[in-house]
Amino acid sequence: MAEFTRAEIVRRIATMGSLHLAGSDLTGLDLSGMTLVGADLSYADLTEADLTNAQLSGASLWSVRAVGARFHKANLTGASLGLADLTGADLRDAVLERADLTGARLDRADLTGARLRGAWLDAMQRALAISAPPLRYPDQRERATTCILHEGHLATLVSLRCGDRLEMHLQTPPDAPARPEIVARLEGEPILSGPEPCEPSSEAIRILTFLAVAPGRARLVLVRGDDRPPVSVELLVVP
Repeated sequence: MAEFTRAEIVRRIATMGSLHLAGSDLTGLDLSGMTLVGADLSYADLTEADLTNAQLSGASLWSVRAVGARFHKANLTGASLGLADLTGADLRDAVLERADLTGARLDRADLTGARLRGAWLDAMQRALAISAPPLRYPDQRERATTCILHEGHLATLVSLRCGDRLEMHLQTPPDAPARPEIVARLEGEPILSGPEPCEPSSEAIRILTFLAVAPGRARLVLVRGDDRPPVSVELLVVP
């Protein structure tokens, strides 16, 4: 039996401004349509609770037991649901964008129509057994892109996403007797792979391509085998 009634929770929110019910027994409670933004419900028992249309953006539901709970059309944007037991939960049309579901149990959960853009999904067994990093649910609108940087127009800081390609376009002097070798090095975190040579668009341009493979920050330095100064650019790679 739930420790609180709906009316008591409404009064708590009105007097305290936010809800802190970590570890509470909220079994079967009707919380439908309530504004619970940023609420702390971690480790609570929400078995068979009704949170239909509830506003739970940014809420902490870490390790909650929510077997058979109803989250139909609930807003869980940015909520923490890590290790939550959502077995048989109704998550139809729920908004789970940027929510953390790492290690959550979703057996027989209904995610029909749920919005999962940017959510972190992982199987509990994978997360706990082999300490694997979470897998990001693919965002169809965030496809990999190619960033082209010209030697004479380098930005102060270039931001990339993992999976993006970086093309460095370097000028070759017209009187150069041969193409000098270019040595690339990263100063900082190993965020890029490469370089891979590309066919130049003209004799005056040398193109090197790199792939953003890990989040972090580093300086890419390209040293040419002649008397010209090296080319460098600061890079930031985000997930």
